[in-house]
Amino acid sequence: MLNSTDFLIEPDELLKLLGGNVVIIDARKYEDFKSGHIQGALPFSTYELFAEDTSLEGMKPFADAMANRFMIAGVTLERPVVVYDDDTGMRAARELWMLEFLGHRNARMLHGGLNYWRKVGGPVSTDTDIPTVRTKAFKPSLASGFLASIDEVMRRAGNWNYWLLDVRDDLEWAGKDNTVCCARRGHIPHAKHIEWTKFLDNGRFKSPEAIIALIEQAGINPRHDIAAYCHRGARSANALYALRYAGIHSARNFIGSWHEWSARADLPVEV
Repeated sequence: MLNSTDFLIEPDELLKLLGGNVVIIDARKYEDFKSGHIQGALPFSTYELFAEDTSLEGMKPFADAMANRFMIAGVTLERPVVVYDDDTGMRAARELWMLEFLGHRNARMLHGGLNYWRKVGGPVSTDTDIPTVRTKAFKPSLASGFLASIDEVMRRAGNWNYWLLDVRDDLEWAGKDNTVCCARRGHIPHAKHIEWTKFLDNGRFKSPEAIIALIEQAGINPRHDIAAYCHRGARSANALYALRYAGIHSARNFIGSWHEWSARADLPVEV
């Protein structure tokens, strides 16, 4: 069984890997990358791409498109990958989830991100001369166990042993936001609400005990199946890894999230 923290890497371990075979992905915006990044990192993100159809059939072409994007960045299933954000952020978490879903088994996220890396003395570069990477076919092998599909959420929402966790902010939860791309506002019926930032403390995950306490205070049984969602599956990916950090391995990411759910006029909405 995997250790609960196997998906994380600490700065001292990453420092030993610099200059080696590892692919380091800076998942932040390019403007942030230019202002300072880890030596050898590549600016890369799939954040702007939504999963419009999370049925298993719908995810196959999406996965192929994602694999092609990662391939251009030099990612293969054999090379280790480290992704990072400003802190333990949602953009890095979404890329890590994507890699795991595509079948990558040696991808990790920098705990505390670039801010913590700087804090402990990790070297930072402003060199934007990005080297050309050698590409190799990246054929995905989908790990559906990481995915909560829309079909599953529709079928199991409200069941006694299945919990929906909405990790968006209070305005989104209440249906008072102004998200342009969503025609409907509110949340999925039967969902519980914990904003994703509550799992973090100074840019790093809170203790496992504190995370489990938050889950239980929301009325969620950590021994049951949990499907996390947000707007595009990034904040929910971060929450998923927070739960895994706390030893909760029954959680999955509804990557289509509110963007997909709200687009389906036949699905119910609560405000």
